[in-house]
Amino acid sequence: MLYKSKLTLVAIIFSFTSAFSQDAANYSASKEQINNSKNLFTDLSISINYGITKFNGDISQYPFFAAEQKELGYQDSDFQERRFAFSFSLEKKIDKNFSISIENISGEFAGLRRPNEYKGNKIHVPYSNVSPGMPGYFDANSSGDKFVNSFNETDILLNFNINSTIARLTKKEMPENFSIIFKIGFGYNEFRSLRTDLYNDNYIYSFGYGELTKNESNDPVSESVMVMGTKLEYKFVEDLSLILDYTIRLSNSDKWDSSIMEGGQGRDRFSFLSFGLAYDLGAVNTTKD
Repeated sequence: MLYKSKLTLVAIIFSFTSAFSQDAANYSASKEQINNSKNLFTDLSISINYGITKFNGDISQYPFFAAEQKELGYQDSDFQERRFAFSFSLEKKIDKNFSISIENISGEFAGLRRPNEYKGNKIHVPYSNVSPGMPGYFDANSSGDKFVNSFNETDILLNFNINSTIARLTKKEMPENFSIIFKIGFGYNEFRSLRTDLYNDNYIYSFGYGELTKNESNDPVSESVMVMGTKLEYKFVEDLSLILDYTIRLSNSDKWDSSIMEGGQGRDRFSFLSFGLAYDLGAVNTTKD
């Protein structure tokens, strides 16, 4: 009887030990998963920006200011070069000064050029044997042109915080909640561009549209781009920052305005001036703790 009791006690102790070991293993695995999740979000942030685009190329009236054309007979509203875009960015810090980011931007940019601005230039007129009033006809001596480009672009960027450089040059410490960041990288841009007569909206040329029509084709046109810019970040609470961003994107072609003009601007470019918010995903770790 005593022997059986000892066996029973040993069996109970063994069962309890096995269960405890299993719970400890499960706890360790769960803790490791939580730590991995924390490591994933450490030094990671997202930002959302909205702002104004300005094109600079063959079809642009002014280099720095947005033009507009009023009193157009074919539409009620004025034609505006000023257009808008929206961007989303995911950024990962490498160290105190460097970070890498993936940014997606989509929206429009546009341009116009009046006939007096074409004097002395060879105008890009792809369809030279077209009768007046027909799609493709354009007389640069008496008329101007305009275009609208709708695009979607994804960029890979290297960001450099120049606070320490400024502090070293000025011998004054920068505020810890304020950063000046220079960024450079490259991207892939998909777009559709429609060029029409400024005064009667007649079709002149396009990319991403059916030939001699204003109907979009099935596939947009793609280009590689160079990206460079500067942004200011002001952290007003622990995990949120205000952003002022100015970025220039330079195309590897002359197609964005549907005008490939000899003696013109050459490679097209557009700027994006935007405001936004950045959220530090590392704050998720603090919340979980």
